[in-house]
Amino acid sequence: MKYSKLSILALATVGLFSACTKLDQNPQSSLNDSDAVTEGNARILANGVYQRMKALEYYGRDFMIVSDLGGNDMKITSQNSNRFITEFQMNYTPLLAPQTNTWLNVFRVITQANVLINKLPQTGNTATIIGEAYFMRALADFDLMRRYTRPYTNVDAKPNDPNSGIPVISTVIDNPATYKATRNTLEESYNAVISDLKVAQQTAPDAQSGSSAIFTASKDAATALLTRVYLYKGQWQQVIDEASKLLDGNKYPLYEASAVAGAFNLDAPGSEEIFSVRFVNTDGGGASNFGYMYVPAASGGYGDIRLTAAFMDLLDDKDVRKGHVSTLDGSNYLVKFSGNKATGQVGLVNVKVLRISEVLLSRAEAYAELNNFQKATDDVNALRAKRGLDPFTDVANIKAEIIKQRRLELVGEGFSMSDLFRKNGVRNITDANALSTRVTQPNDFRVAYPIPQSEIDANSKMVQNPGYSK
Repeated sequence: MKYSKLSILALATVGLFSACTKLDQNPQSSLNDSDAVTEGNARILANGVYQRMKALEYYGRDFMIVSDLGGNDMKITSQNSNRFITEFQMNYTPLLAPQTNTWLNVFRVITQANVLINKLPQTGNTATIIGEAYFMRALADFDLMRRYTRPYTNVDAKPNDPNSGIPVISTVIDNPATYKATRNTLEESYNAVISDLKVAQQTAPDAQSGSSAIFTASKDAATALLTRVYLYKGQWQQVIDEASKLLDGNKYPLYEASAVAGAFNLDAPGSEEIFSVRFVNTDGGGASNFGYMYVPAASGGYGDIRLTAAFMDLLDDKDVRKGHVSTLDGSNYLVKFSGNKATGQVGLVNVKVLRISEVLLSRAEAYAELNNFQKATDDVNALRAKRGLDPFTDVANIKAEIIKQRRLELVGEGFSMSDLFRKNGVRNITDANALSTRVTQPNDFRVAYPIPQSEIDANSKMVQNPGYSK
């Protein structure tokens, strides 16, 4: 390699967008901005960004699985297909190929979003599409931060230190062969995401619960993601302010208890969804799709990833979320993503990136951190009522209950590792049948994944995360 992965992402940016009849009439190498990045092609180009998000190493499978395997709720046993073992055992190095591809594909989303933001003509017809691009760039940047940096509130985070964040790239790179990205501070990285989401809040399209609009970015999606970003940054009042925009008025109703068990295997949008990545048959990837890793072998999947005893201990007998668990031969499998009937493929589901239940729990956490324990309890009980549980009355211990409910509600959705370490918890999986894995303290260098070695080798300005060697 003569230049960095980030530079490669900027090569032939139009060619990275999903194909269409008009663009396919000419070789990609012959296209230039004036030919392809036009008002008439705006929707096609935006769809190309959503398609890139479906890459196997991003929302197609790996991103969420790896994010959950770094927590306390999932395990891999000796009965496995040799996938994600390194990530589960926290033995990863800068040479780990799947993580290199995650880095690559997330930056492709950023590169393509930058083309829309910086090159697309600003007209009445393109304004909302550009707003979508601001959301997608913010989501991709924040996902990179969740994987390759320490959580902002982590005990060892130093948000203002050089190279503590990600490379924030907000322009189209015209000379990729000579461009070498540098890392921003974590503070600067967060500020860039927040800035993009504030633009998206004003310019992205409107959406409503249960409509196909949730498969594209919207003002509400920007608000939901901004709630998450402020939560991770520990800006509690801002969490409450943003979350309340979506919660007040019940715009996105919580699933009824009777609907919870099957809610993740429907093709039609559910009431809680604010932003989801839609997967259809042609996106399936067969045995490489997301849910296939969880579905037991007896039901046609790999069944590699199973629920830990610690997670199962959290489940109350009344909890309708027990419908997401299948117990076979002494093992507990997550069947939350078994596959929707519309596709007919085991494990192929629409990936729910932002849901109102997360927003509700984020507001509860913010209330609790500001010592407004009664309002925090009220929010938790709003969720508990829809999950078949009695009201929680131990107001003094509401913080522990919020952590518990996040684990129960968001399991399998890519939150476990970041939730654990942003709250400075300890990863310790004690199940006798789990593969050996290290006890990980919140100050361990492995809390942040390494920057891929290919980037380090090609880019003399890229700084590796502390603790990693080639």
